Amino acid sequence: ETVVDWRHLDFYRDVVSQDLGLPEDEFCLRNLSVTNATDGQSGFTSLLHRILVDFELKNGECEQKSYIVKENSNDAIGGNEEENYALFEKEIEVFQKLIPEFEKLFQYKVKFGPRFYKAVKSPSTVIVMEDLNASGYIMRSSSNRLNLSDSRAVLSRLAKFHAASAVYTKQNEAYSKFFGSGMFDGDTAGGAEVYLKNLMKSFVTSLRERNCSNEFLDLISQWNKNLYVVGAELFRLNDNDFNVLNHGDLWMNNLMFGESDLMMIDFQIAFYGSFSFDLLQFILCTVEVDEIINKFDELVEFYCQELQDAFLILYHSSLLPSLENLKADVDRHGFFAAILLVEAIPLMSYMTVGQLNMDLMSSPESKGEEFRRKLYQNDKFVDVVDQLLPFLFERGYLKCP
Repeated sequence: ETVVDWRHLDFYRDVVSQDLGLPEDEFCLRNLSVTNATDGQSGFTSLLHRILVDFELKNGECEQKSYIVKENSNDAIGGNEEENYALFEKEIEVFQKLIPEFEKLFQYKVKFGPRFYKAVKSPSTVIVMEDLNASGYIMRSSSNRLNLSDSRAVLSRLAKFHAASAVYTKQNEAYSKFFGSGMFDGDTAGGAEVYLKNLMKSFVTSLRERNCSNEFLDLISQWNKNLYVVGAELFRLNDNDFNVLNHGDLWMNNLMFGESDLMMIDFQIAFYGSFSFDLLQFILCTVEVDEIINKFDELVEFYCQELQDAFLILYHSSLLPSLENLKADVDRHGFFAAILLVEAIPLMSYMTVGQLNMDLMSSPESKGEEFRRKLYQNDKFVDVVDQLLPFLFERGYLKCP
C-alpha cells in the first residue's frame, strides 16, 4: 500500500470525511495549502502546521476546512528527545483513546482538548487534529499571567480531567507504560542529570550576583546538587497519594481560551502520579504572582471543591480524598516548586523575550554559561523569582526532602 505524505491532498480524505460525517464519495478534494500555525518559535519536539483543505460537495458547493498537523521534527526545540521520552506515543494515546473516554464519562458535556482525526508514523510522525482557532479559541500571550477568574476556570477544568482519569483508572486497566514517570525517567537519566546540574549551578550564581538574601541562599545551598535524583524520588509513584493522569506541562502556552470555554493542548509529558504536580505547576507558572502569594490556599481549596463536584457528577464520590489529605499531598510535593524555579519558570519567562536554544541550555561550555546567565537575569524571571522565593520559603517548599 502506498504511503501518502501529510503534505499531499489525498492524505486528508479520511480526515474531511470524519469532520463532515460524510462518506468519502460525497465530496471531492480540490486544493491544499500549508502554513505555520504558530507566530513564534516551534513547540518542544514539534512543528505545528495549519492545513487548509478546499473541497467540493456533490451539490456543487465549495467549502474549506482547517486542521492542525503536529509534526515531530529535529528542527524543533528538543526534537531529538522524542525517541528518548516517547512523547508522540503518549500524545497519540491521550488524544485517540483517553480524552474521548474521559469526555464520555461526562456524557460529552465537557471537552478537554481538540478533536483527534488521525496519526501516522511513516514517513514521518504526525498528528492531525481540530484547529481550535477556527472554532474561536485563542492562545493568550505567555508574557502575561492569568487573573483569579481565569485561573479558577482552568482549575475547574483540570479538576474534571483529574476526576475523569481517576474514574477511568478504577474502571479500566492501568495506563500504558508510557505514562510511568514523566520527564524523570531512569532510562534517560544521563543527559537530564547533566542538564539540571548545569541549570542549578547557573541559577545559584545568578542569585549570588543579585545579592539574594543569605536566608534563602543557605537553604538553597543545602539542595542535593543532583536535582534529577531528587526529582525522580519526588515523582516516584506512591499509592497513598491521590494519583491521576497529569497533563504534565500545564501553563499558558498549553491552554486555548474560547469565549466561555477552554481547552488543554500538548499532552506530550502526560504521566500518572500525584495530582499535586499539575496543580503546583499551573499555579506557580501561570497565575498572577500577587494571587499566588495572597490566595494560594484559596486556589488549592477551589480545586478541591471542583474535584468534589466532578466526582459527584461522575457518581464516584468515594474516590475523593479529604481536603486535609489533598492539602497534605500538595505540601509533600512542595519541593517541586524549587525544580520549577530552576527549570520551567525561567524557560517560560525567557520564551517571551528570546529564542530558546536547548543545546546551549545544557552546554557546560562558556557559551552555555552565558546563555543560562541571560536566562536567569531576564527581567521577567527576576521579578517572579524575587517575589516567589520568600513565599516558598515561608511554606517550607524550598527545603529539600
